[in-house]
Amino acid sequence: MTDARSAAEDLVRRHVAAFNAKDVDALLADFTDDATWITGDHTVPEGGLREFFTQAMGALLPELRVVRVIDGGDVVAAEMTETWTNRGVAKRAALIAVFDLVEGRIARAKVFREGSADA
Repeated sequence: MTDARSAAEDLVRRHVAAFNAKDVDALLADFTDDATWITGDHTVPEGGLREFFTQAMGALLPELRVVRVIDGGDVVAAEMTETWTNRGVAKRAALIAVFDLVEGRIARAKVFREGSADA
């Protein structure tokens, strides 16, 4: 086993860092032009990622922490912890994000969250 991180893990960690920094441009740089994002029952339509992330980052103040990344080549899973505040109460949930990669960029992401984001 090696301590070297894969390019896919670097991509996921860069994605999370951009999310935490609320840097929409850096976040979108790692997506393909036709990427899809699925959270729960909501699918962001093609071309809608900028609006989705800009709106989410303005309305919510979540912070993600990567627990581990499982590199399956063109499919990468990241176990994370999400923290946020709802009505003045600190909240925490586990989540898994599965990223489908095409030529080193995110083509599809699906997020599975423990519980509800507004719980």
